[in-house]
Amino acid sequence: MNASQALDSLAFRAKVVRFIGWTFVVLTLLQVGLSGYIAFRPADEIVVTAGGSTDSMTQMFTLAFLSIGLAILWLLSALAFMIMALVWIYRAHANIVEQGVPMDHSPGWAVGSYFVPFLNLVVPFRAMRELYNRSHGEIPEHAHSGVDDVFAWWTAYMVGFFIQCALLFKLAVNELTNLIIYAPLWMEFALSSFVFLLFATAVLMLIKLVGAITEAQRSSAHVGAAFE
Repeated sequence: MNASQALDSLAFRAKVVRFIGWTFVVLTLLQVGLSGYIAFRPADEIVVTAGGSTDSMTQMFTLAFLSIGLAILWLLSALAFMIMALVWIYRAHANIVEQGVPMDHSPGWAVGSYFVPFLNLVVPFRAMRELYNRSHGEIPEHAHSGVDDVFAWWTAYMVGFFIQCALLFKLAVNELTNLIIYAPLWMEFALSSFVFLLFATAVLMLIKLVGAITEAQRSSAHVGAAFE
C-alpha cells in the first residue's frame, strides 16, 4: 500500500467511525430518554378485563420489548464503534511509522494497550496525544505536549468508566452478599444517565479527533511537516 492509498484508507475508516459514532450517540440519548420514562412514568391503575388482558400489561410488555431492543442496538453500536475506532487508530499510527517517523507507540501497541489491565488507563491516552501531535507536524520534543481535545476525550471516558465500575460493584454486592447498598431511584437514574452521557461525550470527542488527525495527515502541508 503506497502513501496515497494509506491516506485514502484512513479517510474511509474515519467516515465509518463518524457514522457509527453518531449512531451510538443517538441510541444513547434514546436509551436515557426511555429509561427515564420507564422509571418515572405515573403508575397506571390496572383493571383486569374478563379475558384476563389489560391495557397496562400491554404497555408494560411494549416498554420491555423497546427497552431490550434498544439495549441490544446500543451494545452492537458500541462494539462496532470500538472495533472501527481501533482499526482507524492502527492505520493512523501505521501511516506515520511507514514514513520513517519515530514513534514511542507502535501501531500494534497503540491498539493492544486498550486490552492490558491498568496500562489501558494511561497508554491509550499517551498514544493518542503522540499521534495527534506527530500528525500535525510537531517535532519529537513536542510529541507529548498537551492537547485539549485528547484530554477532554480521555477524561470523559475515564470518569464514565470509573462510575460504571462503582455501579457494577454496587450491583454485585446487592446480588451476591447479604449487604444491601440502597440508593433512591432518582439517584440510580441520574448516575446511570450520567455514565451514558459521558460515554456519548467521549465518542463525540473521539470523532472530532479522528477528523482532525485524518485531515492533518491528508493535508500536504501537515504531512510534509510530519514526515520530514
